[in-house]
Amino acid sequence: MHSSPTALTGAHDPVVTTRALAPIAAGATDIGPREHNEDHVLLRPELGLFLLADGAGGHNAGNVASALATTTVANIFETTAKSLGQRPEIDDFGLWTMARRLSAAIHQANVEIVDIAKKSKKYHGMGSTIVALAFSPEGDVLHVAHVGDSRCYRLRAGVLEPLTIDHSLVVDVLETHPDADDGLIARMPEHVITRALGMGMNLRVPVRSLRVLPGDLYMLCSDGLSGALDDERLEALLSEKRAPNEQVRVLIDAALGAGSRDNVAAVVVECHETDVAPTRRPSVWPIEGLVRPPPAMRAPIGSAPEIIIVGVETHVVPANSASANLLDALGRFSRLRQPSAPEIAEPKPARCGDCGQPLEKGATFCPMCGAAFAS
Repeated sequence: MHSSPTALTGAHDPVVTTRALAPIAAGATDIGPREHNEDHVLLRPELGLFLLADGAGGHNAGNVASALATTTVANIFETTAKSLGQRPEIDDFGLWTMARRLSAAIHQANVEIVDIAKKSKKYHGMGSTIVALAFSPEGDVLHVAHVGDSRCYRLRAGVLEPLTIDHSLVVDVLETHPDADDGLIARMPEHVITRALGMGMNLRVPVRSLRVLPGDLYMLCSDGLSGALDDERLEALLSEKRAPNEQVRVLIDAALGAGSRDNVAAVVVECHETDVAPTRRPSVWPIEGLVRPPPAMRAPIGSAPEIIIVGVETHVVPANSASANLLDALGRFSRLRQPSAPEIAEPKPARCGDCGQPLEKGATFCPMCGAAFAS
């Protein structure tokens, strides 16, 4: 999880808001040309929480996954609302409490989806993307989390900026093999995501923490909208002054009119000043004053790994939806990520069953503990 309070502080910040901010939001989904609507939105302004999820799994499974993702996150925010006021906004480790809360809620949503998929055959393999906004109680700090290719955009002073980066096959190629052959990249299938809720217990949830300014407009959308409207078109539509509910309808209609082949979902959040004076300004907090954990709480340097390598497992949802061309493209990308042939072919050394000492080939006893082996 990436969340840095230093980005919101410092003496050079030219903007100090003198009123608390309040988000005003609207959201909607449309089935589009599909047989089932697997997109889901959830607006909880009293919790400062706005969610959008795009499910997958066929039949009713995708709808179940996306609904479960959003309701689980909202339920956790409800049950932790009271205790949140008793915790510091930034903890002893310099992490935003709200960002950790949002990430933990999404992780729990992932657990819920995985558990239901295991227990019910008809939900086996279902999954969902999610993109979430969580505002601080005074509305001046925003935490953005996402998994998959559902996106968040911000319109500020007429300029549209994406706040999320898709967890997609093409982005993986850019990050891991930017020098890959253009022909290979051109054959990569579009709209293939590499991270989603429900694909396993191991999940990474990136979270960004940002300053909010009066007049900011934030939009969440599924790929049914972002795949049909480019950033230039989105900027033009969002720059037109409309109430959030009207803005949502215009966006969805524009995506459908542009030939979207998927469900379409959008959430629009406007940030307005209130008459309430805030109790504090994060932009003038002295970061040097943050309490750091004492040395006794920190693990010795030698006790933690310096490198962790995480493998990649391929899931296709729905399971029978992959064409031969798609599987071939995924195979080519998978081979790009594999180590060289000598590394793959190199056998692991045998080890002593008693002490774990590596053994030479054909050894009849362990040189470390003396244990004998049958020849």
